[in-house]
Amino acid sequence: MKLLSTELYGNSPIYLQNLLLSFREYANSRKRYGMGYYRFLHQLSGMDENDRQSEERYQDLELRSLLRHAAEHSVFYRDMYGSDLADIRFASELRQLPFIEEEVFDKRIDEIRMQVTRRKKRESEALGDGQSPHLWLTNLDLQKQTAAVDYFKKQHGAINLEMKRATFYNGDFVPHGQKEGAFWRDIYYLNQRLYSAHHCTEPYLSAVVRNLSDFRPDFVDGLSEAILALSRFINDHRLVLDFQAIAVFVETDILPDNERLEIESAFGCSVRRWSMKTERSPFLSECAVGNLHFNTRTGVMEFTEKGEVLLTRFHTKGTPVIRLKIKDQWMPVHCPCPCGSVHPVVRKPLQPISSFLQSRSRGRVTSLYLATVQEKFQQAAPSMQFVQNSVDAIEIWLSGIDLVPKELEQDIVQEMAGIFGEDMRFMVKGRSGSPSEEIGAAGLIINNLQVPRTCPTEYGMD
Repeated sequence: MKLLSTELYGNSPIYLQNLLLSFREYANSRKRYGMGYYRFLHQLSGMDENDRQSEERYQDLELRSLLRHAAEHSVFYRDMYGSDLADIRFASELRQLPFIEEEVFDKRIDEIRMQVTRRKKRESEALGDGQSPHLWLTNLDLQKQTAAVDYFKKQHGAINLEMKRATFYNGDFVPHGQKEGAFWRDIYYLNQRLYSAHHCTEPYLSAVVRNLSDFRPDFVDGLSEAILALSRFINDHRLVLDFQAIAVFVETDILPDNERLEIESAFGCSVRRWSMKTERSPFLSECAVGNLHFNTRTGVMEFTEKGEVLLTRFHTKGTPVIRLKIKDQWMPVHCPCPCGSVHPVVRKPLQPISSFLQSRSRGRVTSLYLATVQEKFQQAAPSMQFVQNSVDAIEIWLSGIDLVPKELEQDIVQEMAGIFGEDMRFMVKGRSGSPSEEIGAAGLIINNLQVPRTCPTEYGMD
């Protein structure tokens, strides 16, 4: 990373920046693409995720390996769990162990790390206030994590390292102040072209589209916001790309239907989500049906009665993660997925976790606009709540009003249509109780669009 901030890199011509970046990534990628990567990728290719018994056996085997490793190399887990670690044989028995709060994990991370790699204590000291210290991972940890992500892409037809890859990335490989020229850099060793997410805005998008057509990638991946901005530009200007990508992979756990359609229309191929936000997050990937699955080959995900998520990650032996209560909010879907995979389907909880609603034609509308609507009608309706259950309709609930006057209803609908567009339906409803009594979460916004199709009958299947 230091290379990109040096004067040498910043003042070099672009062809030399490509070489310097490629040399740096060659050194870094050797950690990710070692023999452990290829062995695990080959192992994953020979497994059947539709076979519940074999998947559970593999998960239990990996869990026992992690627990033995933690008992041998981590002072923290040895002191906390003692001989109980040796008694755990199956993932279902993990509940016998107490879970770990993130505050405790952060405070004692040097005791959690492997004894033989107890370096980098200054890592946690160098972080700013409120930031969690990084996990130190072994090279094999990194290789297995990379192989898991690449195998997901391979399932959808994209083979990393063998195919040309266009990645939209939020790094500093293109100087922020650059206003013209190339807003991308090549990593020759990885057969990859990085596109600067900072420059996926006007007036740079036309240059990015032209370069993409010249590069002709086999697949596209990276930040969903940058790919979406590019897709809207392509569709708005009725541009046609000169290549056919196999798929577009976006790093996000939420992708509304209209945003997916925008990207698919621009690139002419399917879009697939995957998410592993941090080293402490579960690895989630989207199947061909469109559901998010937790990959049980990478860990164990537990859900408490209070809606908390406890995560155990297999590929974190440098800093073992065992029953860590994470901040991510997820709930299990107790229905088999039509794709056939036995890896559990998860979804966001019903409570609103995002401060936006979705317009069919205008994309996301944030709480700022809806707070303005509430303020405008505050005298007639002191408390308002906006609920979205489908992409083309929004319910507006007015608390403390049994019967909504017709004139007030028309005024609110007109205001909402001006924000969301005329292609949406708006239903203004009154209720005598408070929001918490009738809907559950007493917030301004409830966005239920992220609830997946859970059961086979909802896919139009018998």
